[in-house]
Amino acid sequence: MLLVLKKAKGSTAIVVTFVRNFKKMDAFWDIMKYTLPSVVVFLTVYFMLSQYFAQERVKWAQIQQKEMFQHSLPLKLQAYERLALFLERIRIPNLMLRFPAAEATPESLCKMLMLGVQQEYEHNMVQQIYVSEKLWEIVVHVKNEVLHHLDQASTECKDKDLETLRQLLLSKVHSESSRTIDMGLEGIRKEIKLILI
Repeated sequence: MLLVLKKAKGSTAIVVTFVRNFKKMDAFWDIMKYTLPSVVVFLTVYFMLSQYFAQERVKWAQIQQKEMFQHSLPLKLQAYERLALFLERIRIPNLMLRFPAAEATPESLCKMLMLGVQQEYEHNMVQQIYVSEKLWEIVVHVKNEVLHHLDQASTECKDKDLETLRQLLLSKVHSESSRTIDMGLEGIRKEIKLILI
């Protein structure tokens, strides 16, 4: 409803006219009658779908993580197995069986054994990808300790015969390095338990 004040031409009388323009108002309410419910439905669907898709993303991420764990677990277990085998292979008696040196000097036998330890280590270096940094540090420490004990034995038996070196390696060096190797194997066992639990 619109109140219009008009001044007649040449007269001072004020004519008050009420102009009703229902056609324009009806068109506005007709538009609102259809638009408002559509907006409400759109917003409802939007929020419902956004919640649904958020839940689906969480489910998908969980499935992906589970699949990744299923694929990576065998690789990790194989890496632990390889590292345990590495530690067993660098035990002094096992090294001496692989490198029999009937006519070698004590110094050359120790160098062969040290080379064997280093080659085993280099062969298993890729396993560090699958194990924790701390466990890899333990494995490197064990390798270095075994090399250190072999170097000490080489220095002690420099002027002695091969049989004296073998006895030293199988007794003193083996017992000293075995403690370090056992510590490394225990670290592997503990980390496997952490992964499997």
